This record gives sequence, C-alpha cells and structure tokens, in this order.
Amino acid sequence: MIHFFQIKTFKLTLFCWLVILPGLVVRAQTPSKPNYKMSATHPLAKIGSELAELQISHKAGTNAILKPGPGKLTKKSLLQIQGDYVVIEAVAEPNQTAQLLADLKALGMTHAASYGRMVSGLMPIGKLDKVAALPNLHFARPGYKPINRIGEVTSQGDVAMYADSVRKYQVLKGKGNKIGVLSDSYNSRAGAEKGVKSGDIPGKGNPNGYTTPVQVLEDYINFSNIDEGRAMIELIHDVAPAAELAFHTAFLGQANFAQGILDLQKAGCNIITDDVYYPFEPMFQDGIIAQAVDEVAKKNVAYFSAAGNSARQSYQAKFKNSGKNIVVNGVNYGVAHDFGKGDITQTIRIPKGGLLSAPLQWDDPFYSVSGLPGAETDLDVLVFYKGELLTYLSSLDKNGGNDPVEYLGIVTDTTESVDLDISIVKYSGPDPQYIKWINFGDAEPLEHDTKSSTIVGHSNAAGAVSTGAVFWGDTPAYGTPKLVAESFSSAGGTPILIDADGKRIKEVVRQKPEIMAPDGGNTTFFYQLFQGKYYFFGTSAAAPHAAAVAALMQESAGHNLSREKILQTMQETAIDMEEPGFDFDTGYGFLNAFEAVNAVAKPGTRSFALINASNGQEIQMINEGTVVNLTRLSTEKVRFRAMTGPMQVGSVVLELNGKKITENKAPYDYPNSSDSFELKAGDYTLTATPYTKANGEGEVGIPYTIHFKVLEEQIVRFELVNVANGKVIQTLESGNILYLPDLPDKLNIRAITSPAEVGSVQFNLNGIIKVENKQPYEMAGSSGDGIDFSAAVYVLSATTYPSDMAKGKAGDTKTIFFGAASVLADVASITDKLKKQSEGLTVFPNPVAQKAKIQFQAAEASNASLTIYNLNGSPVATLFSGNVEAGKQYELEWDARNLPGGLYISRLVTKSGVIHRTIQLQK
Repeated sequence: MIHFFQIKTFKLTLFCWLVILPGLVVRAQTPSKPNYKMSATHPLAKIGSELAELQISHKAGTNAILKPGPGKLTKKSLLQIQGDYVVIEAVAEPNQTAQLLADLKALGMTHAASYGRMVSGLMPIGKLDKVAALPNLHFARPGYKPINRIGEVTSQGDVAMYADSVRKYQVLKGKGNKIGVLSDSYNSRAGAEKGVKSGDIPGKGNPNGYTTPVQVLEDYINFSNIDEGRAMIELIHDVAPAAELAFHTAFLGQANFAQGILDLQKAGCNIITDDVYYPFEPMFQDGIIAQAVDEVAKKNVAYFSAAGNSARQSYQAKFKNSGKNIVVNGVNYGVAHDFGKGDITQTIRIPKGGLLSAPLQWDDPFYSVSGLPGAETDLDVLVFYKGELLTYLSSLDKNGGNDPVEYLGIVTDTTESVDLDISIVKYSGPDPQYIKWINFGDAEPLEHDTKSSTIVGHSNAAGAVSTGAVFWGDTPAYGTPKLVAESFSSAGGTPILIDADGKRIKEVVRQKPEIMAPDGGNTTFFYQLFQGKYYFFGTSAAAPHAAAVAALMQESAGHNLSREKILQTMQETAIDMEEPGFDFDTGYGFLNAFEAVNAVAKPGTRSFALINASNGQEIQMINEGTVVNLTRLSTEKVRFRAMTGPMQVGSVVLELNGKKITENKAPYDYPNSSDSFELKAGDYTLTATPYTKANGEGEVGIPYTIHFKVLEEQIVRFELVNVANGKVIQTLESGNILYLPDLPDKLNIRAITSPAEVGSVQFNLNGIIKVENKQPYEMAGSSGDGIDFSAAVYVLSATTYPSDMAKGKAGDTKTIFFGAASVLADVASITDKLKKQSEGLTVFPNPVAQKAKIQFQAAEASNASLTIYNLNGSPVATLFSGNVEAGKQYELEWDARNLPGGLYISRLVTKSGVIHRTIQLQK
C-alpha cells in the first residue's frame, strides 16, 4: 500500500459570486471573463481558499467544511487536523526560507522543517490569518492526509524471494547495515513494546537477542495514523534481523519528508525505504523529495521507494486547444481541452461509496521547486453532474506564479454508482504541452482512458529504486511457475520535462519500476485481518523486502558495494516476468535474493560463537564488545567457532590473542574441533580469515575481528548514597564507622557489580533481606526510602543472581562489617565490638552442588588456616595456610565435584580462636 497526501479545493461563497444553474454553453469566441478566483489583494489570498475556510470554520467552533450536494456527492476533505493544529506547506519568497521558518515557529508551528523553498509542519489553525500576512510567504497550502488502500510472525515474502535460503547458505543476518524507514508513524497505536517482546522488531527484551532498539528520529502520534512504518520494520526484521533500524515520519508535509531523508542518512542509514507519496510532488519535474533522494544517493545510500498502487489509472496527453470556451450563466471558465474528436468532457464513474481522488498537473515549472516564474498557465477542472456545473466540487485554484496543480476529491455514499463529467479548461496563459491526472481512488474513466504511467514524484527520481509488487503466492517458491504482478502495481514511463532550475529539457523517461518484490505477507497487527492473521499488501510491503535484501548483499560483500552495484545486480539476477529485459509494468522482474546475494558475496567470516567443548553445544554468540560472564558458564573448557559464508570454505586461519591455528574443515574452531581452551578472566582479540584453498592458501576472504572481555561476576564494592540527591557519599568498607550526626537523614547502600548489570542482587543487612532487580542495586530500593540506621555493628552481604527475585544459581557474595554511632561517646565501644565481630567465616552458596566460595577475615594479623573436614573428622581439603592481614577479606574456592554428597565442616583457625561452618553438599 502506498500512501499519498491529497487536496480538496473549496470555493467559498465569500470569495466567488457565481450563481449555480443547470446548463452548459460552449462558445467559439471568448466573451469577457469575470474574475471569479480569489483576489490577490484579499488578506487570506496567500493561504488559499481551503485554509481560509478552515480558519473561518474554526473561529465558529468547528473544523467541519464538508458540503454534500446533488447525488449525495461530497467534497473529500483530506486536511490533517490534530486538535487545533493543521499540517501546512508554506513556500517562501526568493531567499526567504530561513526567515519564513523562524516566523512560522514564532507563530506556533511544531514539527517544523524546511527544504529548498518549502517549510512544513503543524500550524495552529487560529494563526492562519497571521501566516497569510507574512511578507516572506509566497503561498501556503494544506499538507494532506493519506488515503489507505490497501517475532511471532514471519513474512512469506522471505521465502518467496529465497532470502531464507541465501541467509542460511551464506550465514547472513544483515549485520553492519542500518536501514531507515519513512512512513506514517511508528508507535501511534502503542504496540511497539509488544512487537519487541514477540521478537518481531528489535529492542531491549527481544527474545532472539536483537536488542538494539529502533532509533525513532521523529514520530507523528495521531489517532488516524496506523503505524504502517512499524509494519514495514517487521518485514525488514524478518529478512535482515541483525540490521539496525531507524524511523522518521513522512506525514508532516513535503519539507519534513525531505529533511527526514537527510536526517536518516546522517544517522548512519546506508539503506532507506519509504511508502509515501504526495500528489503535489511534481510529475514532470523532480520535486524537493526527489532531490533529497538524489542527494543521499550521491552518498551511496540505496533508496527503495514503493512504486505505487495505481496500476495504469492515469490520463496523460498533449493539451489540445479545442477553441471552445465553457460559459455557464455568463461566466467564461476558459478554453477547453479536446479529449478527442472535439469532445471537451470526459465521463468518469464513481462506484457506490467510492472515491475520485485525482491531482491534475501540467508541464510548467513548480515555484515551490525552482522559484520564479513558477507556473505560466492556469488550468482548472470543472465537474458536471447531469449537465449541472458543480463549482464546489470543481478545482479552480490560482496557479499562475505558483505550482501547476489542481485536485479533485469527491466521494459518494449513494447505493448506486455515479457518473460525472469533467472538463479541463485553460483560464489563462499559453497552452501547456502535456497534461496528466492520476486516479488514486476507485473511480474509472468510461472514455478517453489512456492507461498511462502512475510512477511519479520521488519514486520516479533517478536515485530511487522504484519497487513494484508481486503477491507471494504467485511466485515459483510457492508453486506458481509464471510470476504474476499485483493488478494494482504502478507502471512507469512518466517523462521528466523540466530541470530543477525550472528550465525545459529534452524529455527524459526513466526505467521504472526497476524491480518487483513480494507483498501480502504476515505481520503481527497490520493490515488486512483474515482468519486470525494480518496480511500486508501493496508496494508498501514490497519496498522494505527489497531494502532488506540490499542489507544481505552488503554484508555478504564486506560492505563495499555501491548503490549502483546493488541495483545492477538485483536487475541482472531478477526473474523475468513480462517481455524479456525491461518493461514499464514489471521492470527487470522479480527480486531473486539467492542469486543477487551470491552474485556479490565474497567468502567471509560472518560471526563467532562460544562452544561448550564437552558437548559441542553453542553457549552464546560472541560479538564486538561482548562481555562473557565466567561465573554463569556451565564449563570453563570452551572453543571459539567461526561461522563463514558460504558455510564451507577452503580453510580458516583463526588467531586468539596472537596465537594462530589453521582449520581446513568445518567446523572452524579454535583451538580446533577436538581440543578445548580454558577460559580465564581477561581481554581477548579474536580474528578469523577464510581462504579459498586449504592451509590458508588461495584467495583471501573477508576477515572478521572482535574484541571481547571475560570476567567473573562479582560484587565490586558498596557505596553509601545520599537519597536526597542520589550522590555517593563514600565507599563503604569493612571497619568503617558511620557517625550519623554528620550524615544526611536518608541513607541508602548501593552494590556495584561486574558486569554492571546482573539478574538481581540480594542484600542481607543484619538479617534483613531485600532483593533489587534493576540498576542501581540499592538496599532500600529506588523509591526514595532510606535505611533506618542506629548505633550498632552491621554485617552487610550482597549476592548476585542470574534472574530477577534472586532466582537461579547464586553467583558472587561480598560481605563487610561496619558500625554506626549516634554520639561521639559510642564510637570507641562500636569500634571494639566491630573488631570482635569482623572476624568471620562465610560459605556461599550453601547448600552447594559443585563449587562453593568461602570468605573469611581475621581481626588481627596472625597465622591462619582454613580446612574442610568430612563428618568422620578427616580433612578433605586445605584451602589456606599462611599469614593473614587484619581486617582483610580473603576469598577461596572449594571444588567439591569429586566428593560424595553429605555434610562437611569448614574450620578457620586464627590467633583469636576457631570458627566452624557446616556445609551441605548436594549431589
């Protein structure tokens, strides 16, 4: 589905004084022509009749400006109104864009953006009269609503274009790419968090490990938006799950759209896709959005745009002056275009409940693109119903010096179809060469149907890859031998006749669409619900599929492809559909991801995995910056495995911290597929380089190097925190005395862990147990409460756990002894008590399954020993024997894997005496 923004043109009785009566008079000679268009001297002339009427209605307490008429025909209002704001596009006088942007912001415009001569954003309706009065404004118009025609879920398009197969064969996930998406909204419906949890979009909590969240540069939260952008992101994530993603709305006017393209490129996106079209984008000239596409294309961004869903629903012809003026009730509307054989009307049928949505353009330069002089000719579109001219449905805008565009938007709620006649008339200026209108609704011409191209605007830009649609079920992968294009997929062939400076050029017809891609696949929420599943149809679904394949291609080639090479390869490897080679309906054919990727892929190392050497099972993926928690590993005997694409290469040279080995057969493991490596805490650098031949010979492939850390989980330290401001007062260590009168009223104790984030931390302060699941890990929590300290001696311990609520296998435990005093007289006695109590022996975990950590400290420097005995009194392990420092905490490990289950006794002997702890060994 492609979005497009549209306009309705209202003629206020305030601004025109026509008497509407049945009857049409055609005269060969030109009578006097009253000026029925809005006067250039009117205070609101610069904003046009539609915005002027909106402000008048707003002051009267309503934003409704619909007017039903004969045949229950209604002017279709597509204004984007949000509360007391409306989206507008304001075009500046020469060299005044920056000042116009500043002035509009000063009047209250939000989401303001500028590109070229245009400024767009949300404008307070009540300030529209002040907008009209700005001296730096050339003209303004509405920015129009879209018309929609259209993890747990994987798009069938993934299989239809063989992306699943090449992803497996070449071991690809789209890593190293960032794909930008432009559409209506990302999270207007507040479903993004659910999509992350189901694994359908990336973000923190994604169950598949793709935790980098979508970067939302600008969203447009509006009740009428449907989060089509998030649906596009779901499709991309299916095909290229490791690619980073970014989003920018395209629904806040053309300037905002164009700026959004540049912003996505600046945010690091090397691939961009969109599904939005504005009918006021020039058809015969590259507009500001097309220029933004070309600008990022020059920076090697591969840009994929939805071709459109209008098939060949277009009338395009050379303007033929009939010499006949249309006069109604004495008013001369201008000389009519001859549709053929002297016929000056075209009959169009609107089905019951249907829509005629048709912008008309001609080959004059757009002022909003190239500045003065703007349009030379002023055309209008007249609408007749049963012989009666309906001016309120006609489009009669002033075009001279502005943009060459008119728009018809008409809906009917009748139970039967309605036939209308339209005439295209020249109000003033020279005859244009070409005229063109596109039907974005479901009306159809009953005569003079040229079935012309409908790929226009930025999708027709030189830098865009215009992408058509094929239903996934109509592909060879799903049993259909001959591919069938979606009936609505737009056709190319629209000529470019005017350059960016407004000068007429030799006709340029670009080969559009370039490629076809699948649509109709599943998403979790969008768009058509059938038998409990959602199906996403339209070229809006095809373009993101193609963008995701581009990410696989870049990854497979070492991220050195030009955008031209990506497009050329897609075209050369496509499955032909209609005529051999290119045609304007299906381009070069259907995207074959398997062939496209393999055509550019180089042998390369794609990723690394940490393997349990005892059973060959994968423990976890190892990426740049990964922190391996040694405490949580089930084994210290590991191997590092290099995954290559393709899966089988000639050989791989692996290097870990300077030590190299060569593996000639898969799996490509360090130290090799039958040996193991004992993992220790520290910093590591791992490189794997593939070669086309054995023993590191032949053509070298794409190497992959990562740096990662291995650490043992631990409580690093305790900090005393001022609850009022969150600042750390001091590090809390054994032997500290807290003098309470000198400290803030509310105090908390924070545990600093390594790694910085663990599942949970359990505190024990003099028998009071608390569990914290999120950083910062604080004894009293983060709600603003404090610890109620009194004069006493305190024993504080904290233990890490892999899951929340202290669930799972306990990790490191740290214990300290400190005191608190309320008056100076207490300090000495607290110090003495602390000295006596600080000598301790702690065993954790207890019960123990394999290994236990035992901590102890002595009150005085002396010789000490720590021994483990069974219940028969026989020593089974001596863990320590030697001198100890006073107050220093010692930590030892007891490995009981080779001992039978039962009770054991730990005994600490120091100068102060003997301490025992019972240990339960569970087997």
